[in-house]
Amino acid sequence: MEAMNLNEGKTLTHQSGSITSPSPLVAIVGGGPVGLSMSLLLSRHGIPSVLFERSASTTDHPKARGVWPRSMELFRIWGIDKPVRDRGLPNNAGGFAFVRSIAGREFGRTPPQPNRNDSPVLRCTVAQDAVEDELLAAARRAEIGQLLYATEFLEHREIPDGVELRSRDLKTGQEKRWAVKYLVAADGAGSGVREALGIAMEGSPVFATMCNDFLQMDLSHIESTQHVSGYRVSPDLPGVPTATVLNTNAHDRWLTISRIGGVGEGSSARPWSQEEVIHNARAHTGLPGLEVKIINRSIWRASRQVAAHYRKGRVFLAGDAAHRFPPTGGFGMNTGIQDAHNLAWKLALVLKGHAGASLLESYDSERRPIGHANADFSMGNTARFGQMEAAFASGNQDRIDFWIRDSVHHNHNDGLGLGFSYDEGALIPDGTVKQAQRTRWYDPSDRPGGRFPHLWLDLSRARSTIDLFDRDFVLMTGPKAPQWHEAAAALSQRTALSIRSFELERVDPRDGLEMGLRGAVLVRPDGHVAWRMPYLPDDPLDSLGSALKRILARE
Repeated sequence: MEAMNLNEGKTLTHQSGSITSPSPLVAIVGGGPVGLSMSLLLSRHGIPSVLFERSASTTDHPKARGVWPRSMELFRIWGIDKPVRDRGLPNNAGGFAFVRSIAGREFGRTPPQPNRNDSPVLRCTVAQDAVEDELLAAARRAEIGQLLYATEFLEHREIPDGVELRSRDLKTGQEKRWAVKYLVAADGAGSGVREALGIAMEGSPVFATMCNDFLQMDLSHIESTQHVSGYRVSPDLPGVPTATVLNTNAHDRWLTISRIGGVGEGSSARPWSQEEVIHNARAHTGLPGLEVKIINRSIWRASRQVAAHYRKGRVFLAGDAAHRFPPTGGFGMNTGIQDAHNLAWKLALVLKGHAGASLLESYDSERRPIGHANADFSMGNTARFGQMEAAFASGNQDRIDFWIRDSVHHNHNDGLGLGFSYDEGALIPDGTVKQAQRTRWYDPSDRPGGRFPHLWLDLSRARSTIDLFDRDFVLMTGPKAPQWHEAAAALSQRTALSIRSFELERVDPRDGLEMGLRGAVLVRPDGHVAWRMPYLPDDPLDSLGSALKRILARE
């Protein structure tokens, strides 16, 4: 395969003047966290892209809330973990409190997820609007991807060697035609691109209609607001609904999520009036005279659906366009960001001619099972809330205590968030048996398919193995086989594909490393293990070269 010319450019005008920018090879529909992550990732791989977003700017609504450790690891690599964390809650404000009202009776609370040194970063309870702001700033700094807000994506059609599409500038009404190699649909739960492709969604389309009320109300004088990420409020007042009240800044910004419609697509749903919202907010807080201001509101439908296919031809689905599940567990945005992380490096290597086009088939086989797993986990958390409501209504303290203890499985989910592993795709299984995954606790492993474990590389704990995995393949080796480094260097020179190598000073099974002192593990640019050989073969170069050829679908 011949590498494509990435340098044919056109002139774009920026505020800082006129610069030359390459014509986009990938189009992205949707400027939420997933679309922005895709734009940033492609830029980091040197692939020019164009992003279309109907809205004039990033969201002003908290929407999703919570960046879990795997996504924070990516933000660390991209250089935005600190600004994102600075806009979130304190690290110790990670648990949930179960109350009659925020200022009233508390039944109990879950503790924050304990730090077991599974990652170089901690999870961050931060709202989606802040995440989008920081991703947008980073994508703009990259200056490779075009970011077109107030721009409507109209339609697309495939041509033999790419995709043609049309867009409309919503400010001027001007339409424009584009020709790209691939299209990524990150246009949300109601994806127009997915609908145009005729890709069906599998699962329950609607099981509840919900309303988000983003409220300004000062609760900083209540001590618990500094130590919890949110409240599950079960009032005993007539007409006041059960609700989840989420803490967005530990001060005066709160997001109330309540159910306004029944089960099924045909059920009626009536949003609360402004007077009812204020009345309910005062009841939920337990402060009858509280000053409450409605910042904005959003109505949405709770679903459990995963696309039957994540790809059709040259078009890929990512984020909510590919999977829709309830926010209980906080996996929607995180799963979507990791969709982009999985797809971007594959697009880059195919476009640069380093990989066969069939490498892109692995996106569906790897990510769709993760979509189903995270959807099932989220649905389980939703069912748990129903059990808790019944317990609160019963007044039986033992029953209440049981379900509060059980809810720790909702909040403590690093086993699912860090331990997900691909069974097939751009990897070579080594014949070992996959171990059962625990959703609460992460079990590190260098087995093909999983994320390579985090290990600190210096005494000051400033550098992690996770930091090594960004744009290139990395060969991680034991300390007693320098031949692996020679093989990686020779193969890199032969293929013109950057393959870096790194020797671990310690290889300990207690850290999840089974490669052995003379073995090696090939890690993909997304940090997942592609191949493991726990011994030194007769010809390391041949073994490594053959493995890489299979992984990159060059056979």
